This record gives sequence, C-alpha cells and structure tokens, in this order.
Amino acid sequence: MTSHKRLSILRLLLALFALAIAPAAASAAPETAAAKTGHVIVFQVSSGGPIYAANPDGSGLRYLTTGMDPALSPDGKQVAFTRWHGQGNGANGSLWVINIDGTGERQVVGGANQAKSPTWSADSRQIIISLQKDGTLTDTYLCMVDGKPVVMEAPVEGQRCMRQAANPHWGLRRIDVATGAYEDLAREAHSFAPTWNTANGWQVVFRGDKGLQSLDLNQGTLTVLSAKGSYRGPVLSPDGSKIAVTFNQNAHWEVHVLNVDGSGEVRLTETPFNVIISQQLANKDVVHWNNAAPAWSPDGKQIAFISDRSGQYEIWVMNADGSNQRVLVSAAKLKGLKIQYDGNDERVISWR
Repeated sequence: MTSHKRLSILRLLLALFALAIAPAAASAAPETAAAKTGHVIVFQVSSGGPIYAANPDGSGLRYLTTGMDPALSPDGKQVAFTRWHGQGNGANGSLWVINIDGTGERQVVGGANQAKSPTWSADSRQIIISLQKDGTLTDTYLCMVDGKPVVMEAPVEGQRCMRQAANPHWGLRRIDVATGAYEDLAREAHSFAPTWNTANGWQVVFRGDKGLQSLDLNQGTLTVLSAKGSYRGPVLSPDGSKIAVTFNQNAHWEVHVLNVDGSGEVRLTETPFNVIISQQLANKDVVHWNNAAPAWSPDGKQIAFISDRSGQYEIWVMNADGSNQRVLVSAAKLKGLKIQYDGNDERVISWR
C-alpha cells in the first residue's frame, strides 16, 4: 500500500472517530426558543458603545443608550452602566442609570475615574462599582541621586535610572442610587469586577491581586476564594451559591463555574474534538472557540454567554451544568451588530 493511500485511510478514520465522540451539547446547534423565565436581557456591543435590550428569545431588539457593563436592577426596572469621559489611565468616569423602556436616563455620580462593573444590591437602592484610585498613572524612573534612590518623572542625565511602569490602582465604591452619596470599601491594590450577592447581602466577590476574593461588607474583611489568576468578570448566581467566570484557557476564553466558597470548579464550554480534527485534516491552524461573559438567568437554571463559534460573537445560552448549548440571539437577530470582547472583565450581558 502506498504512503498516499495510508494517509487517506488515516484521515478517514480520524474523521469518523471525531464524529463518533463529538459532544452534542457543545455543537453549533440550530437556534431554538429561549427559556420562558425572565423578561428581558440587555447587552453591550462594545465597552463604551451601544447598549441594547431584547426579549429573552432574542426578539424585540431595541437600542437603549451608550456606555459599558450594563447591569439590570434586581427588580428589572433600571439598567446601570458607566461611561468614561476621556482616554487613558485616570480618565474621568461616571455611573448612570436608565429605565428599561429607555426613559429617565440620569447620572448618579461623577468623578469616578474609569468606573466599571456596576453591581446592584438586592433592594435596587445601592450599586457597587470598581474605579481607578491611587497608584501611578504614568511611567516613572527610579534614579540614584547622590547615592540615594529617588523617584523621578524622567531619567536624570548621567545617573543610573530604572524605568517603573505605570501602575494605576483600582478600588471599590458603594453608591446610593437616589442621592449619589458614596463610601469607598476595603480592597486590594487592584480590585476588579465586583458582583454583589443578592441572596446574602453582606458579600461581594471580585477579582483581586490574590485571585478571586470575597469581601464581607459588615466586617470589612477580605477572604481569598481561589488563588488562580485566570478569572475575569465573576458573576454570582441568584441564590448566591455559585460563581460563573470567564477563564483564560490557554490563550482563549471559556466559561467556568465554581461554588461560592471557591471549591468545585467545573469547565462548562469547550471546542468539540471533531472541530479540532476537521481543522487539522484541512491543514489549518487549530482555532478554539471563545466562550465568555456569562450571565445567570433569573431562576439560576441557565447561563447566557457570548460565543464566536459561528465566526462572530453571538449570544448563546446553556443549562447551568453546561448542557444544551444553543443560540439565544443569533447573528441574524443582531442585525449587523458586531459584539466585541477584549478580556477586560466586560459584563456584556445582564438578564432579569
């Protein structure tokens, strides 16, 4: 038998094997109707770009406003979002709310540099955000001057200087929605993407320097839930028992879920083996699907997320255990909107 025939047979066997073991739940299934729980979803096209609302089955797409990280209030009446009024480290930012019907847009508070990731209290009266606070916004230089180390804005001619990269710090701020009054909370130097436990109002989970962290609002204490540094955009389930995260899975994004105490982590999304084999058989570079930005359904039984498995990001949904993955808002229903995800803890979707 010639080597060419052997190669052809090998490719055929690999293809048949891949088809036999392909997980049906993760395949690109036809679009189906969404679950009937919940009344509305909101999503952003890009950070700082248009924000839209739609029915849970993807119908009724309607423009709301512009901003980033939209978050529906627990009562489903308002959407919180943030805006930056400039570019670069330290850019002035603000927190806003708008009614779900598109009326009543107003600024809640300004002066919150690079504000992100609003998360609501259970009674819809307070919001916690992350914001740039302290640290250094530009590069500095540590120079030896007269035998002593001195921090300088520019290198000193004739002196030994070491560049220190800009290191903006990020904190957490709790804000009263009605009055705009606020207080800064206990935090690490870099505290991102807070998610408020609406079932246990004392707890806020966020991504910090030591990994996934829990903040006790009553005691002002921090507890490390998981020391992994690959998490982005944690979101707590409605009953407060689970945390869904975007996970940096070897240079692409996947959705993982873990218990609220940091135990029992499970990967929910994955590119099927037959898709990988098909790319190899076609002599193409292996490209894994990106699955990111999870959002819980109101009853906690499902998780919406974005996936680029069709070639562009669409809004998908799956059961809370990762089964029955299917399109929620397809590219056709997005009507030309191109959802972007950059891995910066974006909260793309909210569902109430």
